[in-house]
Amino acid sequence: MNSLISKYKDKLKSPKVLVIVGILGILLIFISSLFTEKEEVKATELDMGISSTEYREQLETDVKKIVSKITGNKNVTVIVTLESGMRYKYADIKEGSTEDKSEESTKLSSSESKQGYITVKTADGGEQALLVTTQMPEIRGVAIVCIGGDNELIAEKIENTVTAALNITSQRVSIAGGN
Repeated sequence: MNSLISKYKDKLKSPKVLVIVGILGILLIFISSLFTEKEEVKATELDMGISSTEYREQLETDVKKIVSKITGNKNVTVIVTLESGMRYKYADIKEGSTEDKSEESTKLSSSESKQGYITVKTADGGEQALLVTTQMPEIRGVAIVCIGGDNELIAEKIENTVTAALNITSQRVSIAGGN
């Protein structure tokens, strides 16, 4: 058994075997990095893929669930209005120069600025501006119609819950009773 181990140990010390093992190790690292990059790109594409309409619909669904739990009735109508669409901020470069000239009777000044965006290469070979942040739209108002919405106690519970969940003032929430 010992002679078998020493036989393979001598073969492993040969330069050819060490080079082959090293190349195989580098190939394995390269292949594994290809798979992780693809997963990161997919996650980024999913994050950027949400629209303001989808955001509004998700908010409406969440508020319906909350109100249904409070009232005990699943027949709830919710409408959420948004202030604007999604806002995107891109990485930019600002270059500027200022020039002041003064003479005896007049003083002149001028300034010039240039703004450009940092771009990155996409997988298909094109260029795209580098996205820094995405800001969700501000909620303008929420209208809720539900059974029990006429009851002051239930309406107050709904209002307090919705304002806390959406981080808006009570003036932006309207609750009405319905059939």
